[in-house]
Amino acid sequence: MKKLSICAAATFFLAACGTGGGNGEQGAGNEPGDALSVPVENLEHTEGFITDIDGGRVLVNDTYYTIDEESHFVSIGDGKERELEMGDLEKGMRADVYHSGMTAKSFPAQGHASVFVVPDDELPVRQTKAFQAFLEKEGDEFIILGQPELGEDKILFDYTIVSASETYAVELDVENHDYTKEPKNK
Repeated sequence: MKKLSICAAATFFLAACGTGGGNGEQGAGNEPGDALSVPVENLEHTEGFITDIDGGRVLVNDTYYTIDEESHFVSIGDGKERELEMGDLEKGMRADVYHSGMTAKSFPAQGHASVFVVPDDELPVRQTKAFQAFLEKEGDEFIILGQPELGEDKILFDYTIVSASETYAVELDVENHDYTKEPKNK
């Protein structure tokens, strides 16, 4: 079992370090031509929003992802990939995280971002603005549960306020930033 773990870790490391000219897939920006410069087909994919930034860790949905020198950390949009720094991030930004799927069993979970992308095309930017407007009204002391449903017109997500043991379902309008918030049954 130990040998299998070492082989899996080595394979993951080599795959994450690849610098090929893209994988032929459309990238995280969701626009034609927005291909990442690293392969991601063997990695788990999480889409969501940043709700906390803590040093080299970023909370996306219900997982803190560590971003370090091994992470491919970029924005992508308009067919261009741009390197990012932690100071470029803001709460409420849309993020696509590619990771091994291995996380520490905690709440929130903890994992390592092999590839961390801030999509910078029209739809993700509109989603970011809508979610940031939601944060301005509701505060940011909550954790999104699972992955939100990211539509062109609506964003659907559940969140929990851990300190109050409250959980809500939200439907957020991408255009006018109106939202409904309903308590979830316990």
